[in-house]
Amino acid sequence: MKRTVRRALTLAAVLALGTATAKDEERPYLFLRTPQNAFTVQVTGKDITSADFQLSHDGKSLRGRAFDQVVFLSLGEDTVGGTVGSQLARLRLQDKDGTTQVKGNFMGSLVDFSVGPQGLTGVLGRCGYELKAHANGLYEGSRSCGGIPQRPVLLSIPENLTQQGTPLTVATLAMLLGNV
Repeated sequence: MKRTVRRALTLAAVLALGTATAKDEERPYLFLRTPQNAFTVQVTGKDITSADFQLSHDGKSLRGRAFDQVVFLSLGEDTVGGTVGSQLARLRLQDKDGTTQVKGNFMGSLVDFSVGPQGLTGVLGRCGYELKAHANGLYEGSRSCGGIPQRPVLLSIPENLTQQGTPLTVATLAMLLGNV
């Protein structure tokens, strides 16, 4: 009996240590959690992948599939343009005091949002977002998609995505947040 308890305590300590270590490491995942859905997208090197995303980028373009649609987007210094499925995408990016303001059309919907160190707010597709920034790329708040606001909504933007450039980050966010 004592041996079983000792093993259980040892296993619990090992798991706790592993959890603490994992929290300190970089999370290579873009994730969105709402009361109804959960999406996790792995960001590694030049690939952005999940069950719904099979994308690759070379710094100047983003290509592949997202939500069963062919994606071809050009990533300019302050623009994102191209097609997702049969829909055109044209976004203008403007930096104001460290916050990126994004306006345009993405997949047939108007887009007008801002993302920065204070939070992510605005409209993407059929949903409006009010997310406040926390540490390590985590955003929390609510969204409304034509009905009662949904809470809590959690969005995590991994550092390895943001380090690859604002146009890539904006294009990826527009595809995720504008489709769910």
